[in-house]
Amino acid sequence: MRLFNYDGGVMRSISKFTDCISLSLLFLVSCIPVFTIGTAMTAMYHTAYKVLRHDRGYVFRDYIESFGDNFKHTTPVWLIALALAVLLGIDGYIMNFYAKAGNIPAVLGVVFLVGMIVWFVWISYLFPYMARFENTRKQSMKNAVLFPMIHFPMTILMMTIAAGAGFLMYLFPFLAAMLPAIYSWIQSYILEWIFRKYMTEEERKLEDERNRKNFD
Repeated sequence: MRLFNYDGGVMRSISKFTDCISLSLLFLVSCIPVFTIGTAMTAMYHTAYKVLRHDRGYVFRDYIESFGDNFKHTTPVWLIALALAVLLGIDGYIMNFYAKAGNIPAVLGVVFLVGMIVWFVWISYLFPYMARFENTRKQSMKNAVLFPMIHFPMTILMMTIAAGAGFLMYLFPFLAAMLPAIYSWIQSYILEWIFRKYMTEEERKLEDERNRKNFD
């Protein structure tokens, strides 16, 4: 029965399911040292786009290769992002402390919340961008600030999906073994639509050819 052939629907679904688990676990393990999180995000997006979406390559091999290739380039950027997150966290703690004491309005906690959302939006563009384009760190960080504003409706869509994935993992923690890769896979449809607008015609044709060859 073709249904159970390697290229059949059932087998492809099982393959994608195991790939999502493998990629998510690789990502989570890679995040343990903390200073590697940015590189892990870059490698996960690269692998989700290439392997999960376009069936090019293999999860473990492509993830490890991308991780190694991007480590030196992405680590300093992540350390900057991490420092900003720590500063936001300290500000949030201080505001919460004084709000409880009645010295400042509790509504100022919204400032911390907005700051964390802006930070998350920024890194959600930043590391996928670094996975897909060769650019300076400074230009990559700048572009990751501009994209969310230029493509605001798509940013809202992406953040809504991210919030949904986060909520599901909060309710069912075991989904952390699968959802990071699934989110990155879905995220690639949004971000690649945006990134494509900034590619040259030659780059778009080359990318289309790479993806087309896999299905010929």
